[in-house]
Amino acid sequence: MNIGEKIKEIADRKNLSQKLVGDLINENQQNVGNDYKRSSLSIDKLLTYSKALDHNFIQYYYNDEPFKTYREEEYKQWNEKINSLNEQLDQANRLISRQEETIQTQKDLISTQKLLIEALSDKK
Repeated sequence: MNIGEKIKEIADRKNLSQKLVGDLINENQQNVGNDYKRSSLSIDKLLTYSKALDHNFIQYYYNDEPFKTYREEEYKQWNEKINSLNEQLDQANRLISRQEETIQTQKDLISTQKLLIEALSDKK
């Protein structure tokens, strides 16, 4: 993959001239043209182009090291966090269910007590 060609493709798709892209990233037209021919660029430069063209150019390196290992580790950490949050949610839902049962039992007791009070009042 030639990242420079990919940047040019995205710029062309957005109808942005080399000069306009240069203006967006504070580079001259010639430097942008040179970047279009390069097979690799620094991370800083990729981020600059990504922001200017609203396109994630770093994604094309996700399957290459060190990004691949980093993303796999990040994915693992996010999955662990998701699993932990799901467990917390399950616990909270179980607690809510028990509290709803307790509330219903208390309502039933209150109703029964009201009936008993009415029955006792009627006997007087």
